[in-house]
Amino acid sequence: MQLIGSRGQQQIDELYDASGTITAGGTPQLVLPQSKTRSLLVLENLSAEDLIFQIGVRPATAVLTNGVVTSVTVNDAGFGFQLPADVLFLGGGNAGNAFSDGGTMPDWPAPNRPATGYAVMGSSAISGLQINSIGIYDGGARYLAPPFVHVRANQNDPTGVGIPSASTGILLVPAGGSASFDATMCPTSAVSVFGSVTGQAFTCKWAVS
Repeated sequence: MQLIGSRGQQQIDELYDASGTITAGGTPQLVLPQSKTRSLLVLENLSAEDLIFQIGVRPATAVLTNGVVTSVTVNDAGFGFQLPADVLFLGGGNAGNAFSDGGTMPDWPAPNRPATGYAVMGSSAISGLQINSIGIYDGGARYLAPPFVHVRANQNDPTGVGIPSASTGILLVPAGGSASFDATMCPTSAVSVFGSVTGQAFTCKWAVS
């Protein structure tokens, strides 16, 4: 039986490899640059200690005053950026509708005039540029809840990525564990990793669609 929408192996699919080791314990490093397309991503921890992977950049936090975004807190400065990061304000509800629960989620409606903003970049101690702050072009209007602030590398920037650490990250892979994403939902953002011990080994394999 064939998965609906799949091409049924009518062309060659290559499996690419970006496996490696932690080059400096306690310092995040880039594993895989942003891809234009990706149909499979497999991450495996081959070491005896936990590894924390970061896919893309963690969201920032918006502050509302009377339904207007007045400031944004950066939760993930990232590293390795070559261009200013993109900042998108998603969800937040609309004062014209009688709901607010869940408004902070990105798939909820936004006001007719959503906020717009920009990333202020600076040099990163790890590599490349980092996000120092997020400025506001327009705070929007009639928000019911703080919008979800999606921060992502520019589509022309392959190496901008978030910072995993001993306490934060998107994906903790324990010793001997693994995580995978397939064509039904496979992120294309850059991937970084944090390991506390130099020499920790990991597998990273991916395929393009």
